[in-house]
Amino acid sequence: MVLTSCNNDLTPECFEKMGAVVTYDAKVPDFSAINLSLGIELVITEGPVQKVSIQTGNNIKQYISAEVKEGKLYLTNAVSCNWVRDYKSTTVYVTTPHLEQIYSASQFAVKSNGVLTFPSLSLQSGIFSETASGTFELDVNCQNLSVDDNQACYYVINGVVENLAVSFYSGDARFDGSNLIAQKLRVFHRSTNDIIANVQQEVTGTLYGTGNLVLKNHPPVVTVNRIYTGQVVYE
Repeated sequence: MVLTSCNNDLTPECFEKMGAVVTYDAKVPDFSAINLSLGIELVITEGPVQKVSIQTGNNIKQYISAEVKEGKLYLTNAVSCNWVRDYKSTTVYVTTPHLEQIYSASQFAVKSNGVLTFPSLSLQSGIFSETASGTFELDVNCQNLSVDDNQACYYVINGVVENLAVSFYSGDARFDGSNLIAQKLRVFHRSTNDIIANVQQEVTGTLYGTGNLVLKNHPPVVTVNRIYTGQVVYE
């Protein structure tokens, strides 16, 4: 008999069904940042009390963990069987009154439930190692929002922000801020994809690669250096 369903990951979890969907709370100490592993979808709600709820299959919940180290919540899917991990089997719901950073290595989405009004928020993917190509789908009302990517994540951000910084160091990452009203934008753009922004006052930065900076209006100050073929495009 030839077994092919797990791409050579013939581990015990490959041979069992995920089981009934269960939701349970994980008790963790206070945190201000989140690190998301491969194989987990994350939904964030701003609320007065921190809470972490995990929804997954009953037979694989032993492989899902939530722990806090030095103020950072690590959400980990340790299932080693590819087909189980690649199926969206696990969603973590986080409610928190404060959050400063989200790092995602997941192929699934990071979503907001309602508007996030954290004063300063950093979104990161692919910075420390090669990661999957996931998405950030957030509604925000922030003073400062920074996005750092070195891979191929897709950011769809709506809402309002005073200071926006988008840094794509390599890869095919894309930022769609068509419906994000930003007063100021700073860019470092080496992605092959586009940064789309709706800026009211000032845009500064450098386009190093082939990706364009697409502006949805005409801010009075646009100081952008072009090193290669990427252009500033007005729509």
